[in-house]
Amino acid sequence: MNQAASMIAFYSLAALTLIPALFVVNSRSIVHAGFWLLPCFLGVAGLYAALEAHFFFVTQLMIYAGAIMVLILFALMLTRNAMDPSAPQHNKFRPVAGLICGAFGLLASWALTQHAWQITDQSPQSAVEQTTALGNALIGMYAVPFEVASLLLLAALIGAIVLAKVERGPAPETAPLADLEAIHTLE
Repeated sequence: MNQAASMIAFYSLAALTLIPALFVVNSRSIVHAGFWLLPCFLGVAGLYAALEAHFFFVTQLMIYAGAIMVLILFALMLTRNAMDPSAPQHNKFRPVAGLICGAFGLLASWALTQHAWQITDQSPQSAVEQTTALGNALIGMYAVPFEVASLLLLAALIGAIVLAKVERGPAPETAPLADLEAIHTLE
């Protein structure tokens, strides 16, 4: 692919990733925010494909755009009061969060421009070589950080379940037989 085509592909995929991400953040409905995640995940998958990271491309499509997206939507639709109009839809710390994100963005941009990036003319590895190198890194040098990350995700999942658990009161008493007969006569 020539330079102009690769730049058009990059900017198109970046727009496909960032514009839905802005809609996710600014959406007043949490269900709509969940739906806006799908094009964002697809844009990231396209960026992996453009970088010829075959394993990450397939993983992004199958795991995030497929399984995680379905899980998020089921969780949102099964959540009580997900679209309660009386609940505030915006955080009052939005300007502070924007300033902090902007500061971190500037810091990351500065750090990336200070690094001397090496451009190599090597041909990209085949998909088998990439996947083998990734697997060796995950069970070798990065085994402990990978397992710590999985434990942190498990702890976050358990914490979310504990926080979402609703305390239920005693079961309501059964209606007397006369009330049940009155209900049937109305039908």
